[in-house]
Amino acid sequence: MLSKQVTKIVQNLEKKKFREKYNLFKTEGEKLVDELLHSSLKIHTIIGSPDWIAAHQSLLSGIPVHEADEREMHGISNFQSLPEVIALAEIPRYTFQEPEICRSLSLVLNGIQDPGNLGTILRVADWFGIRHVFCDRDCAGVYNSKTVQASMGAVFRVKTFYTDLSVLLKQFKGKGNFSIFGTFLDGENIYRAPLARQGFIVMGNEGKGISAEMEALTDCKLTIPSFANTPESTESLNVGVATGIILSEFKRRTIEQ
Repeated sequence: MLSKQVTKIVQNLEKKKFREKYNLFKTEGEKLVDELLHSSLKIHTIIGSPDWIAAHQSLLSGIPVHEADEREMHGISNFQSLPEVIALAEIPRYTFQEPEICRSLSLVLNGIQDPGNLGTILRVADWFGIRHVFCDRDCAGVYNSKTVQASMGAVFRVKTFYTDLSVLLKQFKGKGNFSIFGTFLDGENIYRAPLARQGFIVMGNEGKGISAEMEALTDCKLTIPSFANTPESTESLNVGVATGIILSEFKRRTIEQ
């Protein structure tokens, strides 16, 4: 039987202040929990059905495990179709080394507010081998349950940081061949612009785009051109989709170089 204390903690993790208080986040469903179990993150608690727990005993050594029936799982799950397992994991505290950043591509997220978009960006970053993602305080929470779900496990692998982006960009601006790229509606066609193996790629808010402060620190403005030939075509791209297109072109150029 699931205790009232554990139930309350899991329910409270939907709110940022409690994720910060407990330093925990929630992951639901067999696929994501399996990825979590094979990641480097520290698992705090497993809550599962008796059948799931029995089938995964070999992976649960040293982890506090609680059995839950359907009624109890319904009280702590966001899923319409109840999951077999929910895990609570500790929120990791990452650090980065300046030389590592200078040799690679990283994403910088300026005010991405939708958790689903943020999760998609992390998923895309993971696919294209981006290991560092920097967010400002206006971004959605990386460990929001919707972000975690949308990331499809990428949140367990991609290192994320919340920081003052203007300070960050000024720290790296002008270092060797390091460039700061930004995405704008009036930027240079990404398929013709010179790109690089290392630098920051700044993605802006869903409605407002990149702030004026970030724009002033950008070395190269990029845009994804539309190939539609009708005036009724889509006006803009979802930021997650745009991130995937941009990273794909950067990586394509890397292969060709």
